Amino acid sequence: MSKHIGPSIGRATVSGALAGAVIGGAVSAAKQTKDFKAGKITKEQAAENVVKEAAGTGIATAAGVAAASMFGFGVFMSLIAFTAASAGAKYLWDSSVKPTNTATVKES
Repeated sequence: MSKHIGPSIGRATVSGALAGAVIGGAVSAAKQTKDFKAGKITKEQAAENVVKEAAGTGIATAAGVAAASMFGFGVFMSLIAFTAASAGAKYLWDSSVKPTNTATVKES
């Protein structure tokens, strides 16, 4: 492996993590806003859920980018590696980090 490939993979992985976190956080923010307006969760619970989802999506995207970049596969195999690593990382994240329970909000 060239001495330039390692830093490139690192930069791509960090960029992927940031992009995944921004996109995952934005999607979660839209859902949390809907749940907050419906009275299902508090503002604090919504914010906590957005942070959890952004972190999980960022980690999953980073794992996918690293897997796709590491082996120098062609486009098709890189897509498979990205999908498998991302899905696996997101599954593990979602299994261990649960969103804030929406049933805890009491009607005032």
